[in-house]
Amino acid sequence: MAIDLVLEDAPLYQRIARLLEDRIDSGALASGDRLPSERQIADETGASRMTARQALKSLEKRGLVETRVGRGVFVAHPMIEKESRTLHGFTEEMERGGRKVSSVVLDAGIGAADQEVARALDIPEHTLVHRLVRVRLVDAEPLAVERTEIPVALAPGLLEKTDFSKDSLYRVLREHYGFMPAEAEETVRADLADAAAISALGLSAVTPVLKFTRRTFDAAGRPLEYVRSVYRADCFSMRVRLTLARPS
Repeated sequence: MAIDLVLEDAPLYQRIARLLEDRIDSGALASGDRLPSERQIADETGASRMTARQALKSLEKRGLVETRVGRGVFVAHPMIEKESRTLHGFTEEMERGGRKVSSVVLDAGIGAADQEVARALDIPEHTLVHRLVRVRLVDAEPLAVERTEIPVALAPGLLEKTDFSKDSLYRVLREHYGFMPAEAEETVRADLADAAAISALGLSAVTPVLKFTRRTFDAAGRPLEYVRSVYRADCFSMRVRLTLARPS
């Protein structure tokens, strides 16, 4: 390691941690890169393995690195802040934060609404709906699986309008059908990744995820879409703006 650790007054593990942090900040260690092992750090700095371990643990506590059992320590993915006070499609929301968004379409077709979807969209069960299932990638990293259902009657020919691996669903609804999503109700809960999410996002069986469901409405209060999403919990944080309720 190039920096002279003797010049600083902080404990050795903090100096090592600072050095590794500098390498992360400079891009020498990028998101997803594996850090040197405890033994490598100890050999390069003249520290003990215990001190090297302490340095890595201090970075992990701050969310800069993550330990993957049996594989080592890796640079953590930067957290993406998800707001819950404004309505945006996934593409628009990520691009507002300067991220590059793309998708892998797992399924695109027409099917019959099951009981859950029918209730969410306020339509009879077995009504035909467009079904679009995509892995959402942010800066080329798979971070979410999103399943969207929209009544066929509201947007005939929707899935033939564009390439949804590159395009925004909300843009197509606005420009081709004149729909303006006006409001939504969304719920979120923590869970463990199921088999589908494990496969799509490359997760382990014990990885925590955030599961979202969202009903989106137009200005007249008509349900437009029902979305069920699974987000990697290690990459997203929620930001909610609250105001103090007036005493009744």
